[in-house]
Amino acid sequence: MVWKLILAVLVGLAIGAALGGLAWRWMARRQERARQTARYRELVDSLDVLSRALLQGQVDSSEASIRMAVLLDCLPPDVAPKVDLAAIHQLAEDCGGFDRGEERRRLTPAERNRQDLARLQLEDDQNPAVLAAAGRLQGVIGEWRTRLSA
Repeated sequence: MVWKLILAVLVGLAIGAALGGLAWRWMARRQERARQTARYRELVDSLDVLSRALLQGQVDSSEASIRMAVLLDCLPPDVAPKVDLAAIHQLAEDCGGFDRGEERRRLTPAERNRQDLARLQLEDDQNPAVLAAAGRLQGVIGEWRTRLSA
């Protein structure tokens, strides 16, 4: 009789531990999804601000493209609707060879000027396509927000 009682208690503890473990894993997954959703929402908000600033002429297209390309690469691959943003990635890639930050400060004024002129030429050449891509991005931002928050 005592053994049956001990066995019943042990079985009850095992079931309780298993259910507790399942509940803990479920809550951990739910929290991770909430963190990921918040991260995606921040990415889309940043893309919205950058693309609007670019369209309004408040930021250089090279600077905006570099920043937007990084943000776009952080979005999930299944983001929908798909939109052609290749011009943004292309300008960001083309500007990747220019010195930035501390390396730029170490350049001579002549070399810095040469890079600035080359960057401005790239911007002039690619600006219509980049602005068109930023416009397309603005067209889907709202839908991305909705889908990534769901």
